[in-house]
Amino acid sequence: MRNALALFCILLLLVSCNKEKSQSKVGNITQNQRQIAKWYLYRYDVANLSVDTITLYADKIEKAAANEPAAYQAMAAMLRGTAYGNSSSYELAFKNYEKGLQLAKKSKVDTLVAVGLLGVGNYYKNTGNFPKALDYFYKSLKIYEQINSKIGIAYAHAHIGEVFQQRNDIDAAIENLKIALKTLEHNKSNHIYLYAAHNLANVIGMSGDFKGALAIDEEGIRITDSLHSPRLKSTFLDNKAHCYMFTNRIDSAKYYFTECLKIDIASGNKKQIADSYSNLANLAMYQKDYPTAEDNIFKSINLLKQIKNRHNLAKSYDILADIYQSQGEFKKAFNAHKMFYDEWKLLIDEKKEAALAEYKIVYDTQKKEKQLAENKVLLLQNEADSKQKTTTIVMLSLLILFLGVVGVLIQRQQRFQSNQREQEFQLKTAISQIETQNKLQQQRLSISRDLHDNIGAQLTFIISSVDTVKYGFDVEYTKLGNRLDTISDFTKSTIIELRDTIWAMNNNEISFEDLRARIFNFIEKAKIAKEDIQFKFNIDDNLDDIKLSSIQGINIYRTIQEAVNNTIKYAKATEISIDVKRNNAKIEIEINDNGIGFDYKNTNGGNGLINMRKRIDDIGGKFTLESNKTGTKIAIEVPENYNID
Repeated sequence: MRNALALFCILLLLVSCNKEKSQSKVGNITQNQRQIAKWYLYRYDVANLSVDTITLYADKIEKAAANEPAAYQAMAAMLRGTAYGNSSSYELAFKNYEKGLQLAKKSKVDTLVAVGLLGVGNYYKNTGNFPKALDYFYKSLKIYEQINSKIGIAYAHAHIGEVFQQRNDIDAAIENLKIALKTLEHNKSNHIYLYAAHNLANVIGMSGDFKGALAIDEEGIRITDSLHSPRLKSTFLDNKAHCYMFTNRIDSAKYYFTECLKIDIASGNKKQIADSYSNLANLAMYQKDYPTAEDNIFKSINLLKQIKNRHNLAKSYDILADIYQSQGEFKKAFNAHKMFYDEWKLLIDEKKEAALAEYKIVYDTQKKEKQLAENKVLLLQNEADSKQKTTTIVMLSLLILFLGVVGVLIQRQQRFQSNQREQEFQLKTAISQIETQNKLQQQRLSISRDLHDNIGAQLTFIISSVDTVKYGFDVEYTKLGNRLDTISDFTKSTIIELRDTIWAMNNNEISFEDLRARIFNFIEKAKIAKEDIQFKFNIDDNLDDIKLSSIQGINIYRTIQEAVNNTIKYAKATEISIDVKRNNAKIEIEINDNGIGFDYKNTNGGNGLINMRKRIDDIGGKFTLESNKTGTKIAIEVPENYNID
């Protein structure tokens, strides 16, 4: 009965809202169009339908809608997006929802536009891009509020609550989820109500109220059993298992996690399967069953790599690091922590944390526009004085904040350089005193972790702080904005250099094959940054068996890196070539460009040339430079076997 009524409503809405049709065609809905709308409605029953069933209906609706108006083509694209999302194919789901959204906008049917916004937002939520997800969800919510759609309002708030939940903003998550439940309290069998209830139980459990969470879970299980929906039931079983695990009822937790895994495998949802394996890994580690924990977490990692879910993948690497650390396998633990950091760093680069608050402010501001419009006449008289005062306060605040940030950044930069020099000295001293290879590895791991966790985190905090200044305040002055960008870019470069230092520090010796990969990666990045320069990079294959000390490896890498960077900055070259070959017992490196050259004999050379020459001297090598108007050539000779005291 509910589906029939919904079908009637959506058809009526399509007719009334399609302003491109003439009055003579209003109400003239064909049988094919009615069938398309009926199939489209199956997307709301996705919790009870298998992946194959949804895919079958998507195939049918695409054929039927091929020659229909934009609204019906939008329905077809969105049902296809639902099918892909249901099988964790998020990229394909995104493409179809994006296509459906554009068609919906063309058709001017608000309900379809809102659904398209939710679909695209759900992709960003599933792939960890929370600021973009909130942007699309709030836009969808605004449409649903304008047309007073209770189901749409509840669905949008449920998605918003889930985003805040994943960002550990418990209060905001509970607020939005409770709005969703209250909106649909008359219709608890609706899958949107159950979706919000599951997330609310999860959030309440995260806050430590296990009794309250279990009460919601029990109600959800009763409702899903009456609906014969194992996939919806699985979400409540998962919450229940966590409550039992955190209250030390291990056998019950294992039983319910295993039940969840069975349901998830049957449904084919890779994200949910990965979550279940991750939960079982946590439980096994809690029981100190480390082989089982490691096996389960690798299953989770492999699935998350397939669906490119960076947020959950970072969590799984963190769990893997804890498993290794609990067993005393510190080298493996360090590598797992590095993979966790790499995933987390990518998320930080792609998304700005300040945007989470920004989208909420935008939504709240839009909601109050109507009320502000009614008071506009009264406020106009005071607006000029208020604006002038506000501008003055903002300018002074920004100036003070800028000076403070610059001071802190300079102080931290100096402290970082001092600490780095001190730690390098300590590392050399410690290496000479270590009696066994095992102790040497443990000492390096400890120092690398300190650099990674402390200094790396501080540098990332600096980037976040600078971005907060830019996006959290209305920076109207170009010079200030440019200065903040310069600080941010410098800090990011420092992080990259820190990671290179850690790479060298964590190896007793560096193979030339590993050095080749490092240089190649740097050149590939340079190609992206400078598309107008052609790069040539050749290394003899017979160099692969050469083993370098960590100092030799990093000095050669840094010298090549500095030479290429100098050419990019100053030479105005269109070609840069790097040739590395083996000659007797020496490694010969040539770096050539066709730039404008410079008079190096009558110049001081700058810190760059001095540093390159010193790096090669430190490893017993020879550094020569030739430059004229047709280009610059740098030749480097390094002995294969050189003992560094």
